[in-house]
Amino acid sequence: MINKKDFLKLNTINSKIAVERLTALWALNECALGGLMHAFKLPLTGIIVGGTSVLLISLMALYATNMRSTLLKALTIVLLVKAGVSPYSPITAYFAVSFQAFLAILLYSLFSINKPSIVALSAITLLESALQKLVTLTVLFGHSLWKAVDVYSGWIGKQLAFLPFALNSKTLIYTFLGAYAFSGIVIGFIIIRTIKLIQRVNVSQIDIKLNTKLPEINSKKNNKKSIYVFLVLLVVVLIPILYYSDETQAWQKAVYLIVRSVLILIVWYTLLGPFLIKLINKLFLEKRKLYQTDLQSILDIFPYLKAIIVYSWKDCNSYKGMNRLSQFLAKSIAYSLYFNNTKE
Repeated sequence: MINKKDFLKLNTINSKIAVERLTALWALNECALGGLMHAFKLPLTGIIVGGTSVLLISLMALYATNMRSTLLKALTIVLLVKAGVSPYSPITAYFAVSFQAFLAILLYSLFSINKPSIVALSAITLLESALQKLVTLTVLFGHSLWKAVDVYSGWIGKQLAFLPFALNSKTLIYTFLGAYAFSGIVIGFIIIRTIKLIQRVNVSQIDIKLNTKLPEINSKKNNKKSIYVFLVLLVVVLIPILYYSDETQAWQKAVYLIVRSVLILIVWYTLLGPFLIKLINKLFLEKRKLYQTDLQSILDIFPYLKAIIVYSWKDCNSYKGMNRLSQFLAKSIAYSLYFNNTKE
């Protein structure tokens, strides 16, 4: 069990500074790490970004004197930074971040901050991420997507008749959700281990060089890749409709699917999406004025945090696999908490 009093005794940093630095890391995680991984189409983006958010939220809950108000303030600041730094983020990203914070407040208020509650928060967070992806695909392509999956699965099933289970869309969905939930459990235990490792990091050895930069994100290329992915998925769904269907209205269904998907994208990206983003910005206008000082403080230390992240990754070269991930997260957070950014 993670004892909050013992944790605070072993960490000499001021709780206010700790929460501010952790909030900045959370904002950087959502705006930079997620965007960076999406830009390069790296695997496990949702798992890594979601797991890191859970770790940072859990640490804030440990440092906070009033967990509920601290997490709500941190959430507001992260969303404000996200709206300012990544204005083209989809509305679903705002929902995911908010879901993590409110779920943490609920679980940690009911069960306190311990191993089961951290693992539960991690597992449910990643399960929500998986469900969000499935809902998005279903809205975009309708039931035609899952019918296409059934057609392909039926063909594969005939080739692999020895398999003891049936291949179909339900199997795929349950497997996908199960994989994310299991990943969440694993990430939860990594988070618990990382919290313990943070307390052992020698923070006196860091040598920050502010000329270290993370690669820039080209949003235009990222948008083009998203279009290519959509086109590939569209073709994959159309093939069973046109060539494996015995129905006489196959072409009409194919045209309907194309028109439906394109219209949904047009409505979302030109009307509904921009409207919701403007609504969010309007709602945040007063909050932006209220937290202007906090926002500026966080933006000011972003260059330091980016340099620390690069430094920490290189500093963990001797570790391998999951051990390297835990050591990297522990060092990144410890160095971020204790570095001195006072301008001489």
